[in-house]
Amino acid sequence: MSPLRRLLTSRIVLWAACAAALALFVAACAKNPVTGEEELVLMSERQEIAMGNEYYPQVIQLNHGLPPNDPHLQSYVTGLGNRLATLSHRPKVPWEFAVVNSSQVNAFALPGGKISVTRGLITKMSSEDELASVVGHEIGHVTARHAVAGYTRQILLSGALLGLALALGDNEYAPAALAAAGVAGSLMMLSYSRDQERQSDELGFKYMTAAGYNPMGAVKTFQLFKSLQKHEPGEIESLLSSHPLPRERIEAARQRALLSPYSNRPFKTARFNRLLARQKKRAPAYAAADRGNALAQKKQWPQAVSQYRRAISIYPREGIFHSRLALAQAQMKQGRAALSSARQGAKLSGYNFYPSFILGMVERGNRNYRASLSAHQRAHRLMPDHVINNFYLGYAYDRVGQRSQAIRAYREVAHDAPKSNYGQAAVKRLGQLGFSQ
Repeated sequence: MSPLRRLLTSRIVLWAACAAALALFVAACAKNPVTGEEELVLMSERQEIAMGNEYYPQVIQLNHGLPPNDPHLQSYVTGLGNRLATLSHRPKVPWEFAVVNSSQVNAFALPGGKISVTRGLITKMSSEDELASVVGHEIGHVTARHAVAGYTRQILLSGALLGLALALGDNEYAPAALAAAGVAGSLMMLSYSRDQERQSDELGFKYMTAAGYNPMGAVKTFQLFKSLQKHEPGEIESLLSSHPLPRERIEAARQRALLSPYSNRPFKTARFNRLLARQKKRAPAYAAADRGNALAQKKQWPQAVSQYRRAISIYPREGIFHSRLALAQAQMKQGRAALSSARQGAKLSGYNFYPSFILGMVERGNRNYRASLSAHQRAHRLMPDHVINNFYLGYAYDRVGQRSQAIRAYREVAHDAPKSNYGQAAVKRLGQLGFSQ
């Protein structure tokens, strides 16, 4: 190509990019559901909902699924959430609410109205009003489209707008296409500005008082967070990283409550305590398992095994306890015991990713490659983008002679995590098989 033609071509591409970007800016102005003001967003409501629908199941899996054998708790939280959402600025969003089986003290909202509260948080509360304050706050993040604003800001600041316009054109799911394999985890840890946190506090106050809750519940929740921050900082670290807790937020909540005519309402405790009784009874089991996890991180395997066995003795129907025990036993070269524990974990919690993933690892360690393949396949259906599981899925395919499937899995790992140890191992094995990435 001649220099003149190259110059003209580059200018045509630049002009096309600018025109596409301008069109995107014009098309991306939307009215904020809360403020009523026009704002620049690079994700329509339909795209926002599509993203939530796609990644919410994965976020639940990242948090070990739902607490087992407690459907009444899920119905209770769903009912509470729907009452608040109906009174919000976006009642027609397809809202979903769940308690997830994580010991961390946290709550998070995904785009499109997908909201979770952790077992670790809800079991430390003492009233429905406290729960309503947290769920109302997370609903506020969704109604004000804070996640959408954050994604828009990231795209603009990264200079990715022109590339987005050129590469994706008018694809209505373009923003969702930007999501990397780890997007489910990043959505769970979205950080908000101080202004967004204050706005969600105010919106949560409006929603919870309209639904008949005492706004002092929000003050009690903040007091709980401050107490945990002082006495159990590790448990609340994830919440504070995504929801900063400056003194001004606490004082603002107190002032709103003191000025509210609803602060004299009695706290709703009877039904809350009745429906949380099962989880609070199990709390010592999860505490023992958490101690086991901490010991396992230090590679203190016998002590970890002791804690996992204690957890199982208190609540034997929790599959993740057996699966964690299996990992510790495998580290201690107790192959048969590890296999028995892993199989029991997957039997109890076959609908969760981690027990299936761990079973696949333990079966592989015992050279049961077809059984390992079956477990990794089940884990893959639950978490399609998990790089480590996908690598060992490829390895299992490889060992049972299903080379085409192995190559496909290795290529996916190499593409998704090229700089990781698993990505490099996948590239190496592809080369040995005579294929490129």
